[in-house]
Amino acid sequence: MTSPAEPSGKQGPANGGIHAANNTYSTLMQAGRDINLHQQAPLSTQPVTSAEMNAVRLAWIAEDADGKEIATAPSVLAMLDRDERVIVIAGPSGTGKAAAGIRALSELRPALPGAAAGAGGQRLRLRLEHVLPDWENVEKDRFLLPADPGRGYLLDVSGESAGWEKPHITAKRFLGHADTLRAKGSYLVVIAGDYGWPENDPALGRNVVRATAAPPGDRIARRHIEILYPQLVRRGWLQRIVQEAESLHAGDGSDQEGHQAPLADLFRADLQPGDAATLAQELNRISDSGGTLNDARDLVLNWRERVSTVFRETQENADDRALLLAAVMLEGLGPAEILEGARLLLQDQQKRGIRDILTGRDLITRLHAVQAKSGGQKVTFQHLPGYPAAVLRHFWCQISDIQTDLIQWVKDVTAPKAVGAGRIREIADLLAQLAVSESDLRPLEVAHAWAATGYAGQDGASHLLARLAKDPALGRQVRTKLRLWAGNSLETATVAAVVCQGPFSQEYPRQALTCLRWVLGRTDRDSAVATAEEALRAMGSDPRLLPRVWATVNGWLIDFKQPDDRHYLAARRAVLALIQPHPTHLAATYLLANSSEHPATRMELVRGWCTALSMPVLEERSEVVLASWADAVADGTFDGDAVIEVLNHVIREHWMTGPLSTFIAGRAGTQYTSQAVVDLRERLILRWNDSQQPHTEIREERHSAPHASETLDVGPDPLSEGVDAI
Repeated sequence: MTSPAEPSGKQGPANGGIHAANNTYSTLMQAGRDINLHQQAPLSTQPVTSAEMNAVRLAWIAEDADGKEIATAPSVLAMLDRDERVIVIAGPSGTGKAAAGIRALSELRPALPGAAAGAGGQRLRLRLEHVLPDWENVEKDRFLLPADPGRGYLLDVSGESAGWEKPHITAKRFLGHADTLRAKGSYLVVIAGDYGWPENDPALGRNVVRATAAPPGDRIARRHIEILYPQLVRRGWLQRIVQEAESLHAGDGSDQEGHQAPLADLFRADLQPGDAATLAQELNRISDSGGTLNDARDLVLNWRERVSTVFRETQENADDRALLLAAVMLEGLGPAEILEGARLLLQDQQKRGIRDILTGRDLITRLHAVQAKSGGQKVTFQHLPGYPAAVLRHFWCQISDIQTDLIQWVKDVTAPKAVGAGRIREIADLLAQLAVSESDLRPLEVAHAWAATGYAGQDGASHLLARLAKDPALGRQVRTKLRLWAGNSLETATVAAVVCQGPFSQEYPRQALTCLRWVLGRTDRDSAVATAEEALRAMGSDPRLLPRVWATVNGWLIDFKQPDDRHYLAARRAVLALIQPHPTHLAATYLLANSSEHPATRMELVRGWCTALSMPVLEERSEVVLASWADAVADGTFDGDAVIEVLNHVIREHWMTGPLSTFIAGRAGTQYTSQAVVDLRERLILRWNDSQQPHTEIREERHSAPHASETLDVGPDPLSEGVDAI
């Protein structure tokens, strides 16, 4: 598909192309034709990162604490080499299952599909990708597993496999994907929990590798330091960490001077592999920031000792504790702004006397006492990575009475024109860390207020919820909460719609569409509905997502047939949102261009128009979109012939419908008086009266152009994507 950023400079065909006067859209129109709207989109994927690859390729440890080989990755690789296309790694957490899967797939070198066997044949290095579990119920939802050529996929269901109601059905679904993968030269490794996968079934258990052991955590951390961060080994105190850990491992717990090794006791063998890798990475950060040996120890202990010390020293000083919390949440601002935020927390609006001002400690001294650094009118904790999150956790857990006031203060301090209005995204990150570490969704309450404050707040709300929606532990709850919010008050529906404008819709498009459907079904076209329409257009403007979006919306038209059902209205609003021209969201441009090449798409556009025009409550919106189609033809955004083809079919069905009859006949006081509308009306009338043009009934077209679900030989019905009710 031609990239929109690479205009071809060529003029479209005289019949069915685009206007030469607006050449910008030429490649977009061609791209629209190239999109296969009638092919079901698979689950989304994300590439395995270079950091993950480096960890398993360069810093791999193959032995357990007793020096015995850990068989997980070799066993998986052996099965893959035998042309097994779907392998399951089951076992408890902390056994390095995901790393073993990546390791095996990264070492696999399969022959190219169709290549001759033998040592001389061409070998393929797989492209590794994580599959995102975009479902609410793996056994009931319809979805398609990905199968691009030359891929090694990892699907982590370890957080839910123990709760499967019908594990045999789920296992068969995953294993049944093997033939499709074989045809594409690809593989799938499923990461399951300790329970759930039916291993005792002879057919479903033969591809299972059970993970029982992982390398000691201290060895993982040391290897990562030595291999991935070699510069750290040459930096003073970090060199001592490695030496002390080796000494302790050999049975000597003291350094050469006879003192207890300050960090070696914290490099524990029982560290889980992921935690050990994170520890090495964080020690790298603190070394780069100029941290000391004590800082490193505090980091390993999650700053608990240092935070406890600060709180002990400020036990009788509410002003300094408020200053600490303000500095943590408003990091990067100046001392005076931090002080303003602290006074807002204390609700201290009284003017201090000059005597108190002159005799009190200066502000910089107070900031240093709570471990902040101040320089160049900027307060920072960059020298203590992770310290702000630890402070926030301490406030939340140890002074739990502050929780309600803390949430309200965050709303106040980030309000428009408030001191923290420009820090919303950073505060969202801190709140997300708090929610994950404490398995507590109450920090999400700030999203309501943020969503009502304009772009910055909406961006923060989207960032917060999208991040938590991906969390293995909280993600399912957050995604369920989003769908519940989408069907409730204006405030919560707006939050749900805002989230669907961000990365959540790229990673979990099915669930985003379900949220948007609930918002679009609101009785009035309020701000939440307008936001949802914008989010839907944005999703449809992504060529990768458009087939899924279009199939899902067409599925809504078919599945929801009762006018008193809110989803009936939602489906028709969704059609109008997608077909409304937009300068940057090009879903309508893609769809109309595609309709010139594919009759099925054209008749789906006709059906969408007809269903929207049949609802009196949507007459005003239909008038707006009809007028915008005329403007799009006039400025060259839309191909006029393609528009005529679609609208002529619609006219045959809805000649007497209010918006369309007004569009054709005109009426004072409507939007249908512009020159663009007059010109399009003239072309429609001329085409209508042209006796040489065949007029095929839409009902006949519906039978001759079955929907995508009727043409698929295998796989679930794409029209049901996102239709699962709450």
